[in-house]
Amino acid sequence: MKRRVKELSVGVAAAALLACNTEDPERQCVVARAVSDGSIGSFAAAYTLKEGQDPSRACAQLTAEPVGLQKYYSEDPAAPDTVAIRSARVGKLLEQYASRLAAGPAPTPNSLGALGEVPGEDNFCDVPTLTPTRVEVPEDSSGPAQSFTYTWLNLRIYNTPQIPGTQFVADLLYTENGCIAEYQVKGIWPVVNCGSGTPKVPNDTLCDPNPDFETGRLRGSGINPLFPVKCDPVALICVLTGEVPSAPNP
Repeated sequence: MKRRVKELSVGVAAAALLACNTEDPERQCVVARAVSDGSIGSFAAAYTLKEGQDPSRACAQLTAEPVGLQKYYSEDPAAPDTVAIRSARVGKLLEQYASRLAAGPAPTPNSLGALGEVPGEDNFCDVPTLTPTRVEVPEDSSGPAQSFTYTWLNLRIYNTPQIPGTQFVADLLYTENGCIAEYQVKGIWPVVNCGSGTPKVPNDTLCDPNPDFETGRLRGSGINPLFPVKCDPVALICVLTGEVPSAPNP
C-alpha cells in the first residue's frame, strides 16, 4: 500500500529530513503548498518562447505570472496521486468574461495529471501529460467569441531536502483564437512581489533571500538561496534566471 503522510510546510519538511541525517528509502513526491502572497501553492512562473516562434503574434505575449500547483492524494491506494495546475491569467479570464461564460460551455480552468510516487534518479517527479485548460467565451452583443487553451506537457517537480517541491519546469502549448505558441516554463515557490516606488519599478533587492540590516531591510525574500533570481520588469515578481545547481540525493 502506498505510504501516506500528512502534508507539512516546506520548511518543516526540509528541516525534518536534514535533521534525520539518514538515508530515506521512501522519498515521496511533494509539491510546495504553504500559503504565500495570499494564495496556496503559488509559484512564480517565467515563460520563454521556444525557438522559431514569432514574438509578434497575440499568442506569444505571455509574461511571468503566479501559477498555482496543488497535489491531491488518491483515495484508491492502487491509483496515482494527481497534480492540478492553474495560471493566474486563467483566473482573470474567468472574471473578465463571467457574464458571457454562463451562456457557453463550462470552462475547465484546472489541468490535471498523474504524479509519480517517488522522484527519479535526477530528483524530478514527472507529470508527463495533463488535461487541457479551456476557456471558451461565446459571442454576444459585447464582442466576438474568444477561445483560450493551455496544454501543459512534461511537468517536472524537483524534490530534494534542499528543494522540496519548490521548483518546477514544463512545456506549454498555448492557443488563443487559433493562434498557437510554444513555451518553456520555469517556476519557483514562493511568489514574491518586487515592485517598489510610485509608480512601481523593478527592485532586485526585494528578491534577495538575505536581510540587509545596514539598509534597514530586516527580512529576506523567503526565496531559496539556491535559486538565481531577478525581478521581472513586467510582472514585478521574482523569477528564476538560470539553472538551479544540482543537489545530491539524501
